[in-house]
Amino acid sequence: MHRNVAAAFFIVASTVSSSAGELGEPRYFVKAWLQMADRSFEHSTGWCDGKDDCFMPIGEHMIQLRNMSASFYSLSFWNGPSQQDACCVTRTGFPTLRLWSGRPRVVPLYYTPRISGDPGQIPFGKLVIAVEYLG
Repeated sequence: MHRNVAAAFFIVASTVSSSAGELGEPRYFVKAWLQMADRSFEHSTGWCDGKDDCFMPIGEHMIQLRNMSASFYSLSFWNGPSQQDACCVTRTGFPTLRLWSGRPRVVPLYYTPRISGDPGQIPFGKLVIAVEYLG
């Protein structure tokens, strides 16, 4: 059921005007779906220009995208823009992950040991994200 909802979300969100990316307009369309470990979820869509770091809210959290190009981008996941450290880490234990642009990517997220109080990896949830370069 949740997979079908996520698939429908990405299909609907994909109907974006291909005219974006003209001079002075955003060049990247971002779609994100966050399913927390308790099965609750949030979703968000937004635009990034690719010139600076791009922050996109998703529920009470924040996605940070950096070093955006037509092929790759870097992703960090935060509790909010005022936080000094990322809330969550990837499976590798690092707070930043380099991903391919274009197709949706699934990123399992884990609480950082400092936040969870446990030295092991405690599942936070899964972030499904697609960054489309619109030239």
